[in-house]
Amino acid sequence: MIFMDEENKSAEATEKPKSEENIVVIKKTKIIIAFAAAIIIIGAIIGYRLFFTSNPNGKVEYIANYSAVLGNENATVYVIEFSDYECPYCQASEGTNQDIISRLKEGDSTWEAPVPKVIEDYVNTGKVKLVFRNFPLHTNSKEAALAAACAQEQGKFWVYHSMLFENYNALTNIDLKKYASDINLNLNQFNQCLDSNKYQNNIDNDMKDGDALGVSGTPTFFIGNDEKGYEKIVGAQSFSAFKQIIDSKISV
Repeated sequence: MIFMDEENKSAEATEKPKSEENIVVIKKTKIIIAFAAAIIIIGAIIGYRLFFTSNPNGKVEYIANYSAVLGNENATVYVIEFSDYECPYCQASEGTNQDIISRLKEGDSTWEAPVPKVIEDYVNTGKVKLVFRNFPLHTNSKEAALAAACAQEQGKFWVYHSMLFENYNALTNIDLKKYASDINLNLNQFNQCLDSNKYQNNIDNDMKDGDALGVSGTPTFFIGNDEKGYEKIVGAQSFSAFKQIIDSKISV
């Protein structure tokens, strides 16, 4: 057997004096192994510190302490949305971008935009909380996410959020500041907040948590809670898929 032949050769080699060349090779190998081990250890320490700094309990959070939450505080089931203001399928899920909605309806005539129906049937009836988390994959959506956080600072996240999805083709810095004016935000406070990237850490943390939860594209939804567990929905699926999962979580 090859394995046994190799094993026998190794045993034989240990009985013979090593040449100087072999000793040099062995020393170099040990140095390389030690160096590689040091890199691995350092990388592990850095990764550990980064992870546990953002997650002190060592746990990836579905909902961050700064997340925008819509719904009755007594609702126990969450619909958590990782989304991007410039993503066409996110827009369709929010009930905007009629071009994409028309295409989805061509494939399934019963397709319904999930987010408006979740709000109508479950959030407004006190059964579910809707949570929005940012997963911006486009340039303008990154600044839009920061702008929405600045609107949240003044208690108007959801109004501003809706404007961003309704005006998804106009998300420049000038547009973002105009929308703030349209909903009567304190413009000095808003502009300073946006221009300073005040909430960049929150956006980065949303992305980090999304990555850890397996979010690879938008929109991605998680439905449930810590006690009953979460189920994942990927893409602009119809409201019927959401209804089935939500009802199962509420009835458990």
